Amino acid sequence: MITLGTFFRVLPALVLISALSLTVTSAFADDQGQSGSDVVAEVGGHKITKSRLDAHQSDNMARARAQLIQAQETFYEAERSALDREIDKELLSQEAAKQHITGDELLRREAEAGAKTPSEETMRVYYLGSGSKEPYEAVRDKILKSIRALEEKQAADDYIKKLRAKQTVKISLLPPHQDVASGDLPAMGSSSAPVSVVEFADYQCPYCRQEEPTMQRLREEFKDKIKLSYRDFPLPMHPYARKAAEAARCASVQGKFWPYHDRIFTGSADDLALPGLKKSARDIGLNGDKFDKCLESSEQAAAVEKDLNDGKELGINGTPTIYVNGYAISGAASYDQVRDLVQQQLDAGGEKKAADAESKPHAKAESREAVAQTN
Repeated sequence: MITLGTFFRVLPALVLISALSLTVTSAFADDQGQSGSDVVAEVGGHKITKSRLDAHQSDNMARARAQLIQAQETFYEAERSALDREIDKELLSQEAAKQHITGDELLRREAEAGAKTPSEETMRVYYLGSGSKEPYEAVRDKILKSIRALEEKQAADDYIKKLRAKQTVKISLLPPHQDVASGDLPAMGSSSAPVSVVEFADYQCPYCRQEEPTMQRLREEFKDKIKLSYRDFPLPMHPYARKAAEAARCASVQGKFWPYHDRIFTGSADDLALPGLKKSARDIGLNGDKFDKCLESSEQAAAVEKDLNDGKELGINGTPTIYVNGYAISGAASYDQVRDLVQQQLDAGGEKKAADAESKPHAKAESREAVAQTN
């Protein structure tokens, strides 16, 4: 459930944006195709549109836009957390009904049955780590209860995961949406794929490195069903990140962006210094002299800066930030979280195609993708 605390935390940003009459639209939109609702004033018969306001890009407007986006993301996270709790309750209720007990009774039973009683050795290790000044015998029962409580919580979580794994769960709640360009780096997958995945990341960011296996799995599982693009967002606290981004673009000039991207993302973070970047280029078979010239001349610096500025315009303030058809996921998300959103978008595309086919008597029906399962 969304708490009043969450609501009042995001309210100031929402009020500020409302007062400025801003909406989150494409960071790259132009003035063409503006509808009547985009007109904010008329002067002597000449219309002033919202896009003309956006063109000013003042610091106040940029800050206000970022605040709105962050407030929307915060509100979505609270909604999603509440939704996950409701899904768990529903799964428990459905299973409990089959056994003629309540959901609380079912969860308590499974938690107690799945929890292991800790050994004396485990409790003594726990005692040593606690830094307690009391004798072990005096706190033994408390330690037993603490470990047992942790075991029961883990058993309860594992049981709910099992219920999710065997039940079809289709989530319609979507994150905040923006129009996001895929950038100028080579994309992985099909250019006509129904789902576009755009990741803004930093090669030195530990959370981006943590997220890399998720992106690799997406590429392997969905192949041409998604178009996967990478965009640079080097953070100021990472001294090697900007040059690493330039290096990957220098590799792209020689047609090997993704091999180089994978190499420096999965290698040691210490290899992001200049010597390591040059060594990685040679390790994947690039022309070393051409690469060095590109990197040392900062030939790709402006392109990296453009990605960074585009990311700021989208309200990004940390990495990784992933957009699935424009729906944002911030932070090192689990594979299931990203996969579910991708599958949700594939399902939505399948439903739209089926509806279009039904509206055309002679059209060939499109097959639907399977409904996503939340694991």
